[in-house]
Amino acid sequence: MTEKKIEYTHKPDRKEIIAQNEAGDVVGEIEYTGTDQFWSITHTGVRPEYRGNNIARSLVRLVVEAAREQGVQLGATCSYAIKVLRETPEYSDVFTPAE
Repeated sequence: MTEKKIEYTHKPDRKEIIAQNEAGDVVGEIEYTGTDQFWSITHTGVRPEYRGNNIARSLVRLVVEAAREQGVQLGATCSYAIKVLRETPEYSDVFTPAE
């Protein structure tokens, strides 16, 4: 599989980060809800033909970075995001797992 060039855009007003291909088509997205103290990732999706390129993992990383910049804690109801947040120790500074 050839490497696909992906650009990421954070849209804080819509509480989402989108991934677009070179043609500008949206090929992935991550959505979250929240306040100025806590965000919860509710959805992560990548179009089937783009899976396997670490796009979803990059989207989670970008939400983590945005949460750090805003000084908020992060949780998730999206099963994929929960998995990535739990298995990535360097996210423990912002990730608050639901018990």
